[in-house]
Amino acid sequence: MREDDTARWLAHATAGALRAAARLNIAALVLALLNVTLAGIMASAGVFWQVAGGMAALVAAVQLWLLVRVEIDRTLFKALASTHAAELADLDAALTTLGWMPVARAGRPMADRARGATRFLKIAAALMAVQWLIAIAILLLR
Repeated sequence: MREDDTARWLAHATAGALRAAARLNIAALVLALLNVTLAGIMASAGVFWQVAGGMAALVAAVQLWLLVRVEIDRTLFKALASTHAAELADLDAALTTLGWMPVARAGRPMADRARGATRFLKIAAALMAVQWLIAIAILLLR
């Protein structure tokens, strides 16, 4: 398999992983909204509810930032799936011009980029787990 073919398949796989991360983030944001609402309703009953609502809101803010980042990366990897490996230099130039990437990170191989981007799926899953734990705590302690 040629380097270009491998790079394209890596880009396809990464775009798929980022799509899954986006869906996890959206579901977790819905759960966060429910958590904040339920904790808000119970806020007058004690400090726990205020802390639970605050934690849910804080995690939701991280999830929202992650969702934006995932969508940007997903779009870039979808575009990379139809380009040649040699065009990575053009992407790097654009990202450094925007200030989104330090110059020192330019020139990385596609496999390193894919590994870096797919970590967002793990982060999204962890944030979803935190929202579930908050939801369980709210439901069990009501």
